[in-house]
Amino acid sequence: MQFAVIMRDSESSSLPLPARLALVKQTFEMLTTRPDPRIKAHYEFAGERAGIFIVETSSHEEFQELMGAIPLSPIATAEVHAITSTQSVLDTVKQGEQRMAQMAPAGASAGR
Repeated sequence: MQFAVIMRDSESSSLPLPARLALVKQTFEMLTTRPDPRIKAHYEFAGERAGIFIVETSSHEEFQELMGAIPLSPIATAEVHAITSTQSVLDTVKQGEQRMAQMAPAGASAGR
């Protein structure tokens, strides 16, 4: 299972600024010195206190565990999107075309 996770500073945390900065620093240190292999990519948004992670886990429970292990989690909001490959989408479209062709009345031409 792959997910795109957009994390943004929640700005509503009651933690003092030094503690917030420590969590941010811990997150970036973790990403650069001991990256979790389940985090396939991460990018920060220029000029924003936000970024995106591409993660891959084998279950929703593993996903939750991974997200909880990111030091930034307590002070960030996460927008999570399940993602798939372009080939998978193309396969789904082809299956849809096949179902449509099977449902067409006999003798009907394609494109009508």
